[in-house]
Amino acid sequence: EQLGSFATSKGEVCLVDDYGHHPTEVKATIAAARANWPDRRLMMVYQPHRFTRTRDLYEDFVDVLSSVDALLLLDVYAASEQPIEGADSKSLCRSIRQRGQIEPVYVGDKGALPSILANMLQDGDIVMTQGAGNIGQIAKQLARCEMEPSELQKEGNR
Repeated sequence: EQLGSFATSKGEVCLVDDYGHHPTEVKATIAAARANWPDRRLMMVYQPHRFTRTRDLYEDFVDVLSSVDALLLLDVYAASEQPIEGADSKSLCRSIRQRGQIEPVYVGDKGALPSILANMLQDGDIVMTQGAGNIGQIAKQLARCEMEPSELQKEGNR
């Protein structure tokens, strides 16, 4: 779902939210974004869903999440599961970083996401939020700020 294209102080930014908790879905979404906006930087805010899924599909997640231009990784949405060592977002960030393609940003406090995002935005960015937890609510919060860095900073400081 395209939530809007916003003229910000950093330039034009497009915000897209998509449900997706499996690497195959994420890969398809990235491919569609690349096809629609081939010359634009693709920034993904991803929230893994369930520790068991992250563990079972770990390498697939590393592969697909390494293919965006910038990645902000939120904590795993547990969905009532207990944490599994090595199947968390910090581990994913480490593995993605070791690939050497991108420098992922771990966002341990989702309340800090708006201000972190504000500092990373560039003109022409396609910002995609994806996951299966409460990421859709976060995307709507970003849209309410119209992706304006100064408004995102305020939102992140609340």
